[in-house]
Amino acid sequence: MTAAREPRFPAGREASGAGDPKRAGARDPVLRTAYAIAFAAFLLFALTGGGRVVGSDEVTMLELSRSLLSGRIDVPEGATLKGPNGRFYTKNSAGQALVALPLVAVADGASRLAGLPPARRELAARFGVSFFNAVVTAILLAAFYIAARRLGVGGGAGLAACAMLGFTTPVWVYAKSFMAEPLEALGLLLALTCAVRARTGDAPAARRSALGALLAIAVKLTMLPLALACMLPLAGVPASERRRLWAWPAGAVAVALGFHLAYDLARFGNPLETGYGAQASPSAYSTPFLVGLYGLLFSSGKGLAWFAPALWLAPFGLRAFSRSRAGAGSTPRAEVATAARWALAPAAAALALYAPFQHWAGDGSWRALHVAPRRRSIGAAALAAAGFIVQIGGVAIYFGAQMREAGDYPYTLPLGHPRFMSDSHFNPAFSPIRGHWRMLTRNLGEHVRGEMPRITAGPDPESRLGIDAQDQQRLLHALDFWWAYALYAGTPAPAVAAAVLALALGLAFALRRAAAAFRAETRAP
Repeated sequence: MTAAREPRFPAGREASGAGDPKRAGARDPVLRTAYAIAFAAFLLFALTGGGRVVGSDEVTMLELSRSLLSGRIDVPEGATLKGPNGRFYTKNSAGQALVALPLVAVADGASRLAGLPPARRELAARFGVSFFNAVVTAILLAAFYIAARRLGVGGGAGLAACAMLGFTTPVWVYAKSFMAEPLEALGLLLALTCAVRARTGDAPAARRSALGALLAIAVKLTMLPLALACMLPLAGVPASERRRLWAWPAGAVAVALGFHLAYDLARFGNPLETGYGAQASPSAYSTPFLVGLYGLLFSSGKGLAWFAPALWLAPFGLRAFSRSRAGAGSTPRAEVATAARWALAPAAAALALYAPFQHWAGDGSWRALHVAPRRRSIGAAALAAAGFIVQIGGVAIYFGAQMREAGDYPYTLPLGHPRFMSDSHFNPAFSPIRGHWRMLTRNLGEHVRGEMPRITAGPDPESRLGIDAQDQQRLLHALDFWWAYALYAGTPAPAVAAAVLALALGLAFALRRAAAAFRAETRAP
């Protein structure tokens, strides 16, 4: 077995600390900046959080975490399936529920200690749990920044790309949820970027890639082909090093698959029964591929081109970096181009998996690493601004409220119907982007005039949303922020203002610390 070679990635001023174990931890300026970014991002996500867990999958996942705390896996009836033993089970994997266990335990314990009545106790517990993905998404941004810098991206470009990922794409909206997508994105990001580094003999990077694959697959089994695509860079390692570098990723995939088999066996008595029924069979792939592909990329209701405009930069970035690679050998730009090319594999796998799927427009997740060239800074700024505006609509108005007002929910057609939500998906006049902004301007105007909604009936323990139907209708005129809901429920305004002010001051402090850490990093020798 030959000795491991040093990674080819640059470790000069623009990527200080990369590949040098003596600069690890707190002494690594890149890590210091990443930690500061994560802290500031978390506070911003917390300030703009919804403080709610109301989606059917979200509520069921919360109940699964609670069941796991009690040593069970069955959950109360809801968005569930009945097992052979007569108990009810969620069809979703238990990966997210396991990761969220500590926060769920703390939130439930704190709500009980507060001495609240049962209905309000439930809402208080959900409030605490609702910040789970604020933590996960903050870690995602830090991991993205570290990966970009380790791959040789300049400090300014890395910071800009990190900000664009966090606040000009749907990542921001998902940070308000209790859904699995942020964990999936974090796992796939680690699997891809660490595999790119590991292909040069970096064994610790191979272990981190394995950890990412384990996380993504454990959270959702359909991430398996995407995770395998993310680890394709490991296929090119020298034959003498394959056993050493492949062992951890192969083990991670085996553990994740074993986890799913055991979980399925415990729920349904069959290790191959996932609970998704026909959706897990070939019959679920009934959408014409080009229809689904157009829907995912360019449709007015779901297209990445409009919900994440920064992706328009990806082809130009690849072209520019390819030219640099062709003319300059192994350079920072060439290494980034190599990493970006590897990112095309999981992107293609995601499109191949979801485009022909019956429910292609559902809450699937697709995260691809892309870097834009600096010389197109004006275009990048314009696309970032457009993406930020799009996300503001999604952050300020709960998407479930927009679907209810548009008449898309409750569903009137089965998922497999060719006209299922077709106007929302393909007709620009009914695009959720337009719908969210129309509601935002209306609701904000009502608040300015002192006409904010009021929650009058009190908590409803029988309702999935925790409030009765009349209050649900009133909240179509709400702003989707926890501090707004607190005011609607009659919490004294000075107390709410004090909490918001404390978070805002903390955010200002965190941003200042992040700026100082970034300046120190870029000036480091």
